[in-house]
Amino acid sequence: MAENILKSDAEKVLLSAFRERCSKKDIISSNIKIVLQGNHKTYKYILVNGLLAKATNENINALALQAGAPLKGAFDARSLCHNVLVPFERDFLQSALGGSNEPFLNKPARFTHLSDTNAVRKGQDKETLELLIEIFNSIHTSSEAIKYLACALEFLNEKIEENNLLHDSSIKYNPTLVEIYEFIFRFLDKSFEGETSAIVVGALEKIYHSRFSKNFRVIAHKVNQSGSSSKEVGDIDIYKEDHFYYAIEVKDKKFTSYDLEHAFKKIQEQGGSKGQFIYGPSATFDEELLEKRISVFEQEGFMVLFQDIFTYSRTMIFKIDLNSKQEFIDTIMSTAIEINAKGETKNWIQELLTNIGWK
Repeated sequence: MAENILKSDAEKVLLSAFRERCSKKDIISSNIKIVLQGNHKTYKYILVNGLLAKATNENINALALQAGAPLKGAFDARSLCHNVLVPFERDFLQSALGGSNEPFLNKPARFTHLSDTNAVRKGQDKETLELLIEIFNSIHTSSEAIKYLACALEFLNEKIEENNLLHDSSIKYNPTLVEIYEFIFRFLDKSFEGETSAIVVGALEKIYHSRFSKNFRVIAHKVNQSGSSSKEVGDIDIYKEDHFYYAIEVKDKKFTSYDLEHAFKKIQEQGGSKGQFIYGPSATFDEELLEKRISVFEQEGFMVLFQDIFTYSRTMIFKIDLNSKQEFIDTIMSTAIEINAKGETKNWIQELLTNIGWK
């Protein structure tokens, strides 16, 4: 029979651990820090959630992910995470785990339990999985678990302080419009799996539409996940008076005419009559096939705008009334945060601002 965890009990344990200092300086606490400093968001949630479960109910087997796991001490890890940990992260941890609303819907959390036989990418992901198993197998009591939970929360607070520095977008220089374009040009030198291109487009669209009225809303989504939710259409979605207006697909890698077709079909399914497709400096494609595919859409009355990101950026900067150049950098950073960009991408923003003397 599966073990139960009362929501109220878990909330009390979590808040208590949050108020404690880390008292452990051993291999387990070191491994916890390694996982939390890594790039695998789902495993971070599984780690803290497992520690919370064990700290709340000693009979829990923290390796379990589902109540039906073939383990003694199995429990419903997803309900605990989504009902207790996720709201706590939003209220107290400034999304330090990743800011996901439903992290246990991701593939690594959909197994019945953690096992070294779980399908996972080789390399760092596999190593993180093995580290998680080692951590949970080393903690046997609730009193131990709450001490390590306190360590995990302290490490996350350290991450929050680092993020505050990383997210600082203040500049001491007032660049010209030409210099802003040059910033974009240099920023796009590095792709970070398409994140820099998405950030540029998202930021420029936000500033552009803010000049019209408050009736427009621009939402930028995590790169390579457009359409993964019923609420997402493209990489950048534009709404007018809360109704879907159009979407922009941004690619900074090899793509085909089928990728373009898929992007525009999603827009049409939402009732859209126009779509934009912007490609970055690392993108490659068959121009002839793309032109044929675009022609088919336009014959159907669907308006298409297909642009390289440099032409797009130059045009937008020319059109936008940038009263405050600080606004541009603020929006670049806020868009990076909105799409949950990698730390390396945000570091690149800070590095570039320093290199060009704007900081």
